[in-house]
Amino acid sequence: MESLGEIELPPLFHGRYNIAPTQQVAVVRSDNPTKAVACAWGFTHPQSTTPVINARSETLNERPMFRRLVERNRCIIPADGFYEWKVRQPYHFQLPEKKLFGFAGLWQDDRCVIITRAADRSMKGIHDRMPMILPVNRWNEWLTDFHLPPAPILNMRPVSRRVNKVRHDDPACIATSEEQIDLSLFPENE
Repeated sequence: MESLGEIELPPLFHGRYNIAPTQQVAVVRSDNPTKAVACAWGFTHPQSTTPVINARSETLNERPMFRRLVERNRCIIPADGFYEWKVRQPYHFQLPEKKLFGFAGLWQDDRCVIITRAADRSMKGIHDRMPMILPVNRWNEWLTDFHLPPAPILNMRPVSRRVNKVRHDDPACIATSEEQIDLSLFPENE
């Protein structure tokens, strides 16, 4: 059995380069913070054919789907990077030291969602939302107490469009793209 520090990982867990909604992810849940379990990314919703994959931090306590989960069903989805797209160009985001972090999330049964917040300077010009990121030293705090930390500074770079197809799940997905970053996306005086 592999482990993530002191956290036991589910069988067959391995690093991934491309994860899409409904696929299995490793999740550290508040009911057993020493053992990660496999959960499907996204909640089903009776009025939609697409899964609900994100929960807005600003409305967690207002939305019936999430309100009852905030108190006892918090989770962490371990990661070391994520993608966001501007038109068809994917960008890869990581902490400056390329360290492991976690997405703050909520779980229900064998499913999870990622909590999002308004985008900060790291995401400006790419997307208006971003995942709620938890440094490893804040994981226990999130699992035991509802407190969302400020967004960390992230590094970003354009990567291969190979990641646009979920069947591609290999290191080539994070290869730096030859596409140039449009610097006009990033205001200088912010």
